[in-house]
Amino acid sequence: MRKSYFLFLLLLLSVIGSVSATCPIIPESCTVTDYYVVLNDNSMNWELINASLSVIDYNYYTPVVSGVEGNIIYFSSKDDLARFLSKATYSTTSLPFNGGFVVYIEGQVVPVTVIDTYTYTTTGSTISTDIFLELSSSQMGYVFAQTSNGDYCSETITINGVQFFNVPYRENGGIFDSAVFTSSSIVQHSTISGGYDSRAARMRVNYVFFDYVGYSSNGSLPLTITEIYSPPERYDLTVTSNLDGITVYNGDIELGTANNGTVLKLVPGTYELTFVKEGYYNVTQTVEIVDLPVNVSVDMETTHTPVTLAITDSDGGLTGVNLYIDGVLTGTVGNNQDVSLPKGTHELIFEKAGYWNETRTVTVDETLTDLTIRMYPESVFFKISNTPSVITTYSNSEVNIALNIDPNDYAYGVKLYLTGQEVLDVRDSSNVQISKQDSYYLLDDFSSEKTVNVKINSGTTLGTNSLAVRVTGYNSIGTEFVTDTTIDYEILRLPLSLTVPNWCIGSNSLTVIETEGETRTVTIKIEDSESNIIYTDTYTLEGFETHKFNIDFDETGDYKLYIQSGDLINTYIDVNVANPVTLETKTITANEGSTATATVSIENPYTEPQYYRITIEGDPLTNATKVDFSISPGSSKSQSISFTLLDELDYDSYSLPLKVYLVEESGMTEIYSDSVILNIGSSGSFIPFIDFGDDGIIDTVITLVVDHPIILGIIIIGGLGVFIFSGKKKGKKPVKTIKKPIVKKGGKKGGK
Repeated sequence: MRKSYFLFLLLLLSVIGSVSATCPIIPESCTVTDYYVVLNDNSMNWELINASLSVIDYNYYTPVVSGVEGNIIYFSSKDDLARFLSKATYSTTSLPFNGGFVVYIEGQVVPVTVIDTYTYTTTGSTISTDIFLELSSSQMGYVFAQTSNGDYCSETITINGVQFFNVPYRENGGIFDSAVFTSSSIVQHSTISGGYDSRAARMRVNYVFFDYVGYSSNGSLPLTITEIYSPPERYDLTVTSNLDGITVYNGDIELGTANNGTVLKLVPGTYELTFVKEGYYNVTQTVEIVDLPVNVSVDMETTHTPVTLAITDSDGGLTGVNLYIDGVLTGTVGNNQDVSLPKGTHELIFEKAGYWNETRTVTVDETLTDLTIRMYPESVFFKISNTPSVITTYSNSEVNIALNIDPNDYAYGVKLYLTGQEVLDVRDSSNVQISKQDSYYLLDDFSSEKTVNVKINSGTTLGTNSLAVRVTGYNSIGTEFVTDTTIDYEILRLPLSLTVPNWCIGSNSLTVIETEGETRTVTIKIEDSESNIIYTDTYTLEGFETHKFNIDFDETGDYKLYIQSGDLINTYIDVNVANPVTLETKTITANEGSTATATVSIENPYTEPQYYRITIEGDPLTNATKVDFSISPGSSKSQSISFTLLDELDYDSYSLPLKVYLVEESGMTEIYSDSVILNIGSSGSFIPFIDFGDDGIIDTVITLVVDHPIILGIIIIGGLGVFIFSGKKKGKKPVKTIKKPIVKKGGKKGGK
């Protein structure tokens, strides 16, 4: 009975303009609302809060409390919250709980400014003072005013020229109400008093704004202005963005619109900021503001990407093609038309009356700038498409293409022709290899779509390249049909820069530089001519980093060096390892006991001086011989090695092993090995004899084969020949007379 009475009394007295004072009534059960304060003292509870508020009598309007939960006080409306934030009466000295609370609306801390003004005057004429208010925007403000006048006094409050409150002459009064305040408002207090202290005019006014407020005053009416509740200090949040006109939200609350460089002022706390702009993906960032300015960088990414469509048939461009995106008709498109496609992976269907539908599954991002669609009339026997429809690759890379061949009837003796690029492999959908027959691949007979997996070498030309495709076949009555198409693909510049050395036996350094500022894991693999892997190494490059791969070759020959990174990069370069060493003297003729010389040509392919050693050995030599030397960077040198033969040898010819070594701190590496053929010459000599007779010049060469030539005599017999007297060494055959025909003038032969 008592509670019902008090509730009725509260409703009766809670009328704006009521002069009776009442205290708030706190229900025992709590109704949570969007308007509440959290007391700084977390030890407060229902009993303590109830005891505190029950002794506060509010004039003209009493705030309705919907409940208390711990140290939280909930209010029925924003008006009730605003009344709680203003002084209860003319004579109240402070706010409830001395202002020790934080104000929330809809779960967010809100700034609150409460301005207390007091006027006292005994002036017998009307005087006034203007208060200038600066708000963040036009909004509702809340005003509590109460007078305590002597006789013959009157007060008036106007807001932006409109009277808000007036106490008639010789009366007292008060009000709590809301009013509209523009972002720049002028509030005027004007007063007239009875002329002396007992007839002084007194008025207290509280202004409550859920905002940051700047204020000043000017006028003749004595006016005291005090800020009795202040919002927390704000700090600058500077937004750096690639766009202007971005709406900023904290949760569901809009904070404002930001351009690049916009500064938002926020109180300390943690914010879930969402940046929103039509046509762009939302960006959400968690920002914590403590006691310093904060910068936030926002990179807005468009939700759509412009793509140029090339829609053609065998006769040229097409128009009036329906475009479906993920099954939804989005419009009609044509050849060379720019369309805005949503980012992500989508199924696109191109539909035109009289043509086969064309379906593409594409991933739309910034790299997709063009899309080529070849449409086939329904009268075409074979429809050919390829997966993927957009192909990008790198030079000398393997490109895998799935050809989809769909006949509109049973097809017999189907043949596939592929030209324009090097075809590496052709297989059916079961991964069975299809062998090439003459110039085509036989696909046999089929009536439904057949997939043929083709692997080609991309080639080396940057830009657009094409593979020509022709499919032929027969229908059931033997009519031949032919469908031609081309598959275009793009060869991109490798995002890696390679510095290739002059490949040689021994150590080689391959320099790889990342050129696009991305992190890439790079694998270098080398295969010999029989596809055996002889080298592999992996390194993760940071953006623009340089790394050297040290590669050793033991043998000359042709190799393939593969550069692999990620799913797309699998390219190769041809490597020919040539021996930098050449044996210039393959065959040497020398006498027993003499000194012979072999010559080797060596090129130093390195950027630093290199040191070498040549050795030669064998049974005919008195000792194994070596020579050490150096070659400057990038230079060539012919180096001789001399060796001495034994005085007595058993054979006429020998093979002498010759080796060349690269000399390093870690030891010697053999880089060349060959054999020098040594022929043992005789100790004789060639002596030319010249006849200056009438018959002309007669050349007679006589070979003297003696170990120690002792020529006893030479007899020239009338131009017929020569007879030589000489000594004879034991074990040697005697010297024979050598006769040669002598050609005389007239062409007749002489001699017997």
